[in-house]
Amino acid sequence: MCKLSTGEIAYQIEWPGLTREEKAEGWLLPCVAEARSDLELDVADAIALHGD
Repeated sequence: MCKLSTGEIAYQIEWPGLTREEKAEGWLLPCVAEARSDLELDVADAIALHGD
């Protein structure tokens, strides 16, 4: 589970298992989401691979 900062996604399934509140706050499940634009995600405990 991560948070969408910018961009647009669509889900591969009708109801991806998030509460209405989680969806309203921008949370998403990337395992069942498809990017519809460039995305910026907030991922807890992520490690930057490019050195920033």
